Amino acid sequence: MPHKSNWPGHTPLPKGLAAPARRALAHQGIETLEQLAEFGELKASKLHGMGPVAIAQLEEAMEESGISYAATGSGDA
Repeated sequence: MPHKSNWPGHTPLPKGLAAPARRALAHQGIETLEQLAEFGELKASKLHGMGPVAIAQLEEAMEESGISYAATGSGDA
């Protein structure tokens, strides 16, 4: 069950997220799933400390909370 915040727009990162991934996100100023959605999937996946398990955990938490990555232009590689 997702952890719901009392404040809209302040959905916390999942509790089971590995420390390296949590630190990588914190270094970018990301503390909520909404901030992660704005940051972008591609940029997040390239951060040092973000492995496939962490990405899967974050995507699952976002889906459960009804949050999706912000739409970006294609060819953003």
